Amino acid sequence: MKHFLKKLNRKKNYFLKSKKLALKLHLITALAARKKSDNNLEYKDKLDYIILPFIGKGIGDAIVIGSVVETLANHGYRVLIISDKRTHFVFEHNKYVEKLFLYDKTNSREIIDELKRYPKSVFVDSHEITKDSVEAFKLIKDIKPFKTIGFNDKYKIYDHAITSYDILGHVSNRYVALLSYLNLPEEAYEYSVAIPEKNKVEAAGFLSGLKAKYVVTFTPYGSVRERFFSEKQIVAVLDYFKTCSDVHVVIIGEQNKIKHIPDDTNITKNHHGEFFTAAELVRCSDLVVSPDTSIVHLARAFNKRIVCVYPFKILSHGANNAVAWGPNYSRARQIKLVEKNIMDADINVILSAIEEEIQAIRASNQ
Repeated sequence: MKHFLKKLNRKKNYFLKSKKLALKLHLITALAARKKSDNNLEYKDKLDYIILPFIGKGIGDAIVIGSVVETLANHGYRVLIISDKRTHFVFEHNKYVEKLFLYDKTNSREIIDELKRYPKSVFVDSHEITKDSVEAFKLIKDIKPFKTIGFNDKYKIYDHAITSYDILGHVSNRYVALLSYLNLPEEAYEYSVAIPEKNKVEAAGFLSGLKAKYVVTFTPYGSVRERFFSEKQIVAVLDYFKTCSDVHVVIIGEQNKIKHIPDDTNITKNHHGEFFTAAELVRCSDLVVSPDTSIVHLARAFNKRIVCVYPFKILSHGANNAVAWGPNYSRARQIKLVEKNIMDADINVILSAIEEEIQAIRASNQ
C-alpha cells in the first residue's frame, strides 16, 4: 500500500508540473503577442540570420545539430547560437557558426539587446517542449525575431510549426524536415564534429604508447545513473577483453567516475580530461562500447563500429528514447533493454554483442 501511494504521489506531482509548465509557456506566448508573418515567405531572398537556442541540452544534441549548422552556412545563412556552459565548448571551434553566445540568466539582457539588432532573423526552436523551453520562449518574447519556427503546434509563439515528420521516430527527422521547409537539400544532413588540433595531438600521443592491433574505447558510465554499468558488469567486460591479446581497451569518461578502475596490461584509462581528446580517441578506435548517447553520436559522426546500450525510457512526447536518440546507422549494434537501469541488465547479452563485433573486426582484417 505504501509503495502504491508513493507511485500515485509521483504521478500527481508529474501531472501538476506538466500543467504548470504548459500554463507558464502559454502565458509567455500571450505576453509575446506575436503578429504572424507570412508562412510562404521566401527565406533565401528575405532572411539572413538563423538563431538556434541551445539551453539545457546535452552534448549529444549539439553533435546531432552540427550538420544542420554546416548546411545552413553553406547555403548563405549566418548562424547564431545561444548555448549554456554545458554545450558552449562544442560549438566554440565550429567554423560554420557566425557568432556564439554563452547564455546564463545573469547576462540574458545583454544577449537580447545584441540579437535585436538582427532584424532579418528567424528563431528556430528545434527541441521538444521541456522545462528549458521557458528560457527559449522568453528569448523569443524579448528578441522579437522576424520569424519563429518550432516543432510543436500547441504554442502560437511560433509563426510556423513543422509537424510533417514522424515525431516518434529518430530526432534527425526534425532536422531533415527543417531543411526541407527551408528548401535546402535534405541529403546534406549528416552528423559532424570539429576536433581542435591540440586534442588530436594529445590523443595521438596517448595512442602511440599502445601496441595492440586494435583499439576499443569503452565508456562505462553515461551522463545519468540509469546509464551506468555496475562495478560487476565493468569487471565482466574488462575480463573478456583481457583474453584478447590483439586488443587494447581505452576507458573514457568523466575523470572522477573512472579513476577507480585499475589499468592492466591491455587496459588503460584516458587521463586527459577534455571531451575533444576523448572524441579523437573514439575517431581512432576500431570499436566503441558505450551507454552514453554523446559517445554514440560521436561514433556515428565518424562512422565507427559501436556496441551501444540503451535502458528503457519513454520521453515526454511519447517516443522511445532508444529510437529517438538511437545510433541510426548501419555500423551500430544497438542493445535495447527492457530494464530501466543498465546495471539491472544481463551482462551476457552485452558481452555476446561485443564478442561478435571483435570477431567481425578480425575477420575483416584477414
